[in-house]
Amino acid sequence: MFGLGKKNTGRRKRAKQLRTSADEAQWRTLLRRVGWFPVAVWVVFFALMMLVSSAGEPALPYTVNQKIGQPIAARVDFKVLDAELAASNIRAARESVPNYYRVNTELIDRIAGDLTEMFEAAQANTFEDFKKQMEPQGWKVDEGLYEHLHGADAIRRKSFTQSIDLLKRDLAKEHTARPTAQVDRDPPSKALDVIVTRPAEKEGESETVERVPKIELVQIGSTLIEYRAEKLASNFERGLRSAVAAYLANVLSQDPILVFDRTATLEAMAAAEKAAPPGEKLFEKDKPFVFPRAYVGSDGIDRGEEAGLTRSDIELLEKEAAAYQAFLSSDKPEAIKLRAQRFYETIGVGMVLCVLTLSLFVYVGLYHPRIFEVHARTLAFTGLLLGCLIAVRFVDQRFALTPVLLVASILTIAYPRRFAAGVTVIFVVVVAVVIRADIGTMVTLFACGYATALMLNEIRTRTKIITAGTITGAIAFFTAFAFGMIGHQELPFALRAAAFAAANALLAALIIQGALPFVERGFRVATALTLLEYRDANRPLLQRLAREAPGTYNHALVLGTMSEAACKAIGADGLLAHVGALYHDIGKILKAEYFSENQQAQINRHDHLAPTMSLLIILGHVKDGLELAREYALPRVLYPFIAEHHGTTLVRYFHHVASEKQPRIASGRHDREVAEAEFRYPGPKPQSKETAVLMLCDGVEGAVRALPDPTAGRIEAIVHQVLQARLKDGQFDECDITLRELHKVEESIVKSLCTFYHGRVTYPKDTKDSSRSDSTRDSARAPASKQLAG
Repeated sequence: MFGLGKKNTGRRKRAKQLRTSADEAQWRTLLRRVGWFPVAVWVVFFALMMLVSSAGEPALPYTVNQKIGQPIAARVDFKVLDAELAASNIRAARESVPNYYRVNTELIDRIAGDLTEMFEAAQANTFEDFKKQMEPQGWKVDEGLYEHLHGADAIRRKSFTQSIDLLKRDLAKEHTARPTAQVDRDPPSKALDVIVTRPAEKEGESETVERVPKIELVQIGSTLIEYRAEKLASNFERGLRSAVAAYLANVLSQDPILVFDRTATLEAMAAAEKAAPPGEKLFEKDKPFVFPRAYVGSDGIDRGEEAGLTRSDIELLEKEAAAYQAFLSSDKPEAIKLRAQRFYETIGVGMVLCVLTLSLFVYVGLYHPRIFEVHARTLAFTGLLLGCLIAVRFVDQRFALTPVLLVASILTIAYPRRFAAGVTVIFVVVVAVVIRADIGTMVTLFACGYATALMLNEIRTRTKIITAGTITGAIAFFTAFAFGMIGHQELPFALRAAAFAAANALLAALIIQGALPFVERGFRVATALTLLEYRDANRPLLQRLAREAPGTYNHALVLGTMSEAACKAIGADGLLAHVGALYHDIGKILKAEYFSENQQAQINRHDHLAPTMSLLIILGHVKDGLELAREYALPRVLYPFIAEHHGTTLVRYFHHVASEKQPRIASGRHDREVAEAEFRYPGPKPQSKETAVLMLCDGVEGAVRALPDPTAGRIEAIVHQVLQARLKDGQFDECDITLRELHKVEESIVKSLCTFYHGRVTYPKDTKDSSRSDSTRDSARAPASKQLAG
């Protein structure tokens, strides 16, 4: 029993070691496959992603007209400058300023002058003369007044002068003024006092400023004027008092002693306005400050429905968010605690982003490792994703759809559709985490990004991108509108949000439409639209090929049709294969006469060359083709068709010729065997399904063209023979084509060749022409025995 237990323990240990070693082997294989540079780039990418995620303030999750189900409470105490309250404080400060008055010294001097003139007029010879002088001035005179003042001596003159001086002093202390309603100021004063500036009583003294209760002011036209006039007239002799009182009552009823000082009042109001409180409204922590609003119709009646947030509500929410961010930066204990909570939140976000980043790294390494093979390509890929994150993070969240669709479009244009769709799905989750998106935004981003990746697989027309953008816009509209209804938003608000999302999709399509050439150049890809342009027979390089190597040009046309049909049979890019076939032999332009399809009059230039020299010419058309491709700025996606369409196959004809020219020994065998490696193309072998298909089409087309009677059975046998030869030679070892796909390619090639080289009906001919026909047919077959590889 103990031995059995030890045996089981040993088995478990060995199984654990095997599992550990298997896991380590997978990681090591992945790292060895992608290298350390992509790992370093991805670490930097994760660090920058964390920086973007934590930088700046979180976006406000509210918009105008959005409904809220419950009141929003303040997270901290904050003050807001209330414009209405500020205006009210300013008005109150201006209203609190009392009216400023100054003593009307001109009126007092005029009164003194009138009294003096009356005294002098009383010195007239007759009462009638006195009356004529004083009645026009409003005086009510009688003979008693005349008798009292007439014939005054120096003593009476001095007494009268003293009375006038006393009157002037008393008038300067009077408070008669115009009614407050007639004062020219805005707003009216609500102060209980007025400020009166009185002149100096004696020379050398300064003016005096006195605060007088407003209740003591006597309005002109008031009944109190007569009382004040009688009191002022008491400074005169008894016989003069009634006449002086009547005169004063008349004058003071028209002109006030206190005159409103507008300049001083406005200066005091300006100073009070400057010192007025700023009008800040305090909102306390944990108390609601934004409430759901009731919808009120144009008739002012409450409809009992919930209305959305207003612009003022949004501004209030923004100020609360700014106050909260400022509070977090303080040294208060609560702020320190909140910063700790945010730190833990950042750690959680970082863990999620780490998992997503690692998933994206593994996904790229497993399904499209070519991104990691070139450093510039790795940097471009990560830069594209990081640029989108920055755009989404620091712009309005309502615009988040446009950068995401741009990324999905560029990835689909530059890489296979399935790979682009997978990257888009992972990246949408990353974006949702970075911007803290709600479920509605996340689903909209996911649906639109995935739809874009599916529809932009092949761009054959200029309207394809706009069409895809329109369809994506419809999806965005439908999704955003649906979540608006789920959130119980008003119909106009949901429609506006949905229309905005659709406009974002159309904007992304327009940007991609204009930036398509730069995307192709930056990622070194060619869309179907570009390939269609290069398939045009009027392209300069194709015209040169047709003019200088017509046989090669016809051969390329046949291969283009065959390759496209075969690629479509296995789901590969038929258009790319077609265009690649048109340009795969452009290197033959420089030495067209050395290739059998371009030779005329049965002249073979290789008959006078050594096999090694002929081999250099044959192999050179690959290098010459790449140089011409660079010279004519062909898309880089066509370069593999030039370099890989022969792979590392053997130039069999010249290898045979070289072997036959070797000296023989006595036994009849050659002195040495010529190594096949010396007569093979430099490669590389086909790296894609499209170049592999072109290799097969190129091999079988030349062989079938050499058949004297290309029946369907012979064509099928030749195609199968060439396919097996390429397969055994290992030419398909570096591409991902399967045996099932090779079988479909074989069927498609046979069908295409049977169409091109179908049998013809033999027409009866005259006996005298039979010998001529036989000789012509023999001469046509002669060069077929010397078909040159390549």
